[in-house]
Amino acid sequence: MSRRADELDIIKEFIKLIGQPKKGYSKIGDDVAHLPSRKGRFIVKCDMLVGETDMPQAMTYREAARKALVSVISDFAAKGVKPDAALVSLGIPPTLTLRDIKELALGVKDAKEEFKFEFLGGDTNQAKDLIIDCILLGYAKHIVGRVGAKVGDLVGVTGDFGYTGAGLYALSKYGRVSSGFAGRAVSAALKPKPPLELGLMLAERRLMSSSIDSSDGLALSLYTLSEANRVKIVIYEAPAPEELQDFAEENGLSWEELVFYSGEEYEIVFTTPEDKLDEVKRLAGGLGRHIKVIGRVERGKPVVEYTIAGRSKILERRGWVHLQREKIKNRV
Repeated sequence: MSRRADELDIIKEFIKLIGQPKKGYSKIGDDVAHLPSRKGRFIVKCDMLVGETDMPQAMTYREAARKALVSVISDFAAKGVKPDAALVSLGIPPTLTLRDIKELALGVKDAKEEFKFEFLGGDTNQAKDLIIDCILLGYAKHIVGRVGAKVGDLVGVTGDFGYTGAGLYALSKYGRVSSGFAGRAVSAALKPKPPLELGLMLAERRLMSSSIDSSDGLALSLYTLSEANRVKIVIYEAPAPEELQDFAEENGLSWEELVFYSGEEYEIVFTTPEDKLDEVKRLAGGLGRHIKVIGRVERGKPVVEYTIAGRSKILERRGWVHLQREKIKNRV
C-alpha cells in the first residue's frame, strides 16, 4: 500500500517528473524563485495559508490575511529582496460573511501599507476551508542564496526564538492575553514582524554569505544551510529570551523544544564572516533589531551540533512540514 505523501515528498515527485528549470532560471528548492529581466532578476514567491492548519486560536481574519502575506515577505527579507507587488487569491467557505471578507481585505491593506508593495488583485473561489494564496513579486540585482557559507563563518539570527510556540500555548490555555511575557508571545504568534528592512540592508552590503527564512523552525533551517553548504554547524548559544525558560518551567514545557522546533518566527537565519559582524550589529541596532550570534560553521558532515554546559549533542532534524500528521499533532 502506498504511504501518504508529505510536503517534501510532493516537491521531490514534481522535480523528478517535470525536472528543474532551464539555465538562467532559479532551481527549485530555495526560498524564492527568480528569472532574468532587464532590471536584474525578477523574483517570485508564493505561499498559502489554510485556516485549519495556519490560523491559531483567537486569530482574526484581518490578522490571518496579514500573516499570509508576512509568510512571503519573510522569504524576501531573508534573500534581501524588496517587494514590489502582490496578488492574493481566496478560497472562501460559505460560512464567511461580508464583514469577514472586509476583515480579510483590511489585513491585506495592513500588509500593503506596512511593507510598501502594490496590491494587484487575484482570484476568488468557493472552498470548504479558508485559503489565502499569496504571490509576491519583486526585482533584485543580488540575491542571498542558501549556498555560500564558509568554514569559520559565524551563524546569526535576527531575533529571539520560542515566542511563537509559547504564544500558541498561551492562546490554547489562557486565551488572548496582552500583558507580560505571555502577552508578548501571543502578539508574536498573531502579528509576526519579519525583519524586511534589515534583510535588505544586509544583502545590499553583501554581509550575509548564506541565509534562510526561519518559518519552518530553527533546527530545520540550520540543517538546510548545513546540507546546502556541506558543512557542520555548531550551535553554542540558544537564541532564547530570558523569560522563556521560566514560562516553560511554569507550564511543564521544554524551552529548547520551543526555541528549536516551534517555527513561524519569521526571522532570518544567516552566516557571515567574523570580520563583518560589527557592521551587521551596527546596522541592526540602527533599526532597533538585535543580532544574536548562536554558532559557527565548521568542517564536517552536514549536521547541526548543539553544545551547552560542556555537553554536545546532535540536534534532531525536524521542523514544520505540511501533511506530516505527527507534526500537526505536535503543533499547539
